[in-house]
Amino acid sequence: MYFPSLRDKWITGLIWGITLSGVLFPLIKGQFTTMMIMIILGSFLLWFWFRTGYKIEGEKIKVYYGPIRQTIHIPEIKLILKSKMPINSPALSFNRIQISCGKYDVVAISPQDREKFISALLDIKPDIPIDERLMPHNKK
Repeated sequence: MYFPSLRDKWITGLIWGITLSGVLFPLIKGQFTTMMIMIILGSFLLWFWFRTGYKIEGEKIKVYYGPIRQTIHIPEIKLILKSKMPINSPALSFNRIQISCGKYDVVAISPQDREKFISALLDIKPDIPIDERLMPHNKK
């Protein structure tokens, strides 16, 4: 099951603003070589916007963050917390969940349908400790 990333409006504006201004300003000035370079760089940046999501397959979560791929083994998940930390992570929103797995690995992600995502994880590994703030009866 695929879960696209939640996208904050300001992050969307930032990504699209940088991409469009990087292409339009050289176009207006007639700098076509610069414009072509910016189209390539802008396409790379938009790759993150269009291709950030999380796919649950079997006992794995496949994390897609533009060209970056990561796999989380669900049986190794130790804890799921609510997080708003602005760390570098495969998320397009600050409304994140933090997954602790393995010995030192922590991944912060932001699935659009967080409740359904957590429910899918609990179907696979029902004993995952989950932050109470993520439970449906504690919405804030």
